[in-house]
Amino acid sequence: MKETLKSIVEQIPGAKGAILMGFDGITVEQYDGDSGADIEGIATEFSFRFVELLKASKALDLGALTDITIKAERGTLLVRCLSEEFFTIVLLADSGSFGKGRWVLKSAAPELLASL
Repeated sequence: MKETLKSIVEQIPGAKGAILMGFDGITVEQYDGDSGADIEGIATEFSFRFVELLKASKALDLGALTDITIKAERGTLLVRCLSEEFFTIVLLADSGSFGKGRWVLKSAAPELLASL
């Protein structure tokens, strides 16, 4: 699983790290690379907010939530919901490749889900 996260980070220009986490805030696996970014802290903090987004999506009859993107001043979070229990996040530098990141996450989702 860690190798899959490493591969995701290495395929996306500007990626700082990736994490697989439960919506309960518990980390399954992570790959930080050399960035020194606190991806676990970031993911934990946002995980509880993602639960609210999942509930809102269902309540509004939009169906299952698949992707969330958070663009901030110092980086971007690309989130891929793998199931009702798990998600993965890639943290991008401000100059990171958003489009490729979304594609790589979507492509890697079945492999990550199968490894749970």
